[in-house]
Amino acid sequence: MVEAEIVDEENARGDLSLGGRRRRAIQLAYANAAIWAVGNGLVSGTLVLYLALSFGARSFQSGVIFAAPSLAGVMRLTVPAILARFGHRKAFCIAAYIASALVLSLVPLAAAILPTGGHAPVALVSAWCVYHLFEYCGTVALWSWIGDLVPRQIRGRFCGYRERYLVGGRLAGIAFTIALAVVWELVAPRSPRVQPLAVSAACGTVFMLLAVMPLALMPGVEYLPSAVPRAPWRALVRAMSRPPYRQLVLFSSVFALVNGITQAAQATYPPRVLKISYQGLQTITATMRAGQMALAPTMGRWCDAFGSRPVMIVSQLIVATGPLFLFLATRERWWWLVGAYVAWIAYAGLNVGLDNIKLKLAPADNNAPYLAAYYTVSDVVYGSSILAAGWTCDRLEDRGFDLLNIYAGVFLLGWLSRTLVAALLVPIDEPGAWRVRDLVAHGVRSLFGRASARTRAR
Repeated sequence: MVEAEIVDEENARGDLSLGGRRRRAIQLAYANAAIWAVGNGLVSGTLVLYLALSFGARSFQSGVIFAAPSLAGVMRLTVPAILARFGHRKAFCIAAYIASALVLSLVPLAAAILPTGGHAPVALVSAWCVYHLFEYCGTVALWSWIGDLVPRQIRGRFCGYRERYLVGGRLAGIAFTIALAVVWELVAPRSPRVQPLAVSAACGTVFMLLAVMPLALMPGVEYLPSAVPRAPWRALVRAMSRPPYRQLVLFSSVFALVNGITQAAQATYPPRVLKISYQGLQTITATMRAGQMALAPTMGRWCDAFGSRPVMIVSQLIVATGPLFLFLATRERWWWLVGAYVAWIAYAGLNVGLDNIKLKLAPADNNAPYLAAYYTVSDVVYGSSILAAGWTCDRLEDRGFDLLNIYAGVFLLGWLSRTLVAALLVPIDEPGAWRVRDLVAHGVRSLFGRASARTRAR
């Protein structure tokens, strides 16, 4: 495990206390990720989407569920300035996550008491949006904090194992919400469909609150320079104007744009056209998460060994094929949908790579403004593209266009644009990163080397 490697490395330098503190801090960071992810699995965007659809939401309103939080996330630009004045990064991070969980508790409350139609979707989206606003602000502070706690040379492995805990926690939450929906249907088949979803969301808020406890036990390292951002507004401008961080922000923005174009369609297509049940879609999602959980630590080791950039390029090219499987899926051949989720297992490489490179390219002594810029610009683009795509789909449907043709066009556009966006990763100047062809050649040599060794052993 990564924390053991830190202790070995720092013990070799004679710093026994530092190695032990960092090991404990990393274990607590894993615990925070796992507990938070259980809550996230219990009250996911898919759950809120099904709640909204049960209240009569259409493509645009469904898109708002995914877009509004990202648009509210523009407030993250203020986080470095707040930290510069407040001066207590750990306290700010914990307060933001507590506030997010308390706001999230309004989602099950709205689902339980509001009647179908009317303002119910608006209330759900509003609570969902404000919850993400607080959570996103806490995330900027958390990653700045992690950047100080985890040494750069093993940060990829840390991100890989942390991703495993995140995915494992989400799997546990998804498994619970699936079981709850199935049991509820058996015990109370005539009860409203929103009831088990509301209970799942309520349980999720409890886990979100519990996830704060490991953060409270982690060392704050407030004495390090990055704990209090310097010249936060000028640093934001530098983050968005100076290479290579500018190129990273450009990639994340275009990546968000092409994902946002298909988000509303790929979220509503399974329940609306393929008639996949909530339990069925969550089961497929859980299978994808299991694959990501298995793959994430390997992706972290590769990011440390070869650089994040080549790992992300290969992952993006695989992820891009997902919309093609959605294009092939029909109500009679719904199983093509599974192929999309298998391709999306490769998101493990993108998630780990982005977590690593966003810290690697930021100045270690003033990372919060760079993280705020990275998150905010891409989120604004993502949210805007979701709303635009959802609105366009609704207008085309209102004007008599066949719904299946609309979805088909969106999925083909999604495949093409997601494939092309991988080219934006190539110019990123990441220190120590391999070229993709060198990585592929290394993999081929290793594969044939192992095959030759097995042949000689026989």
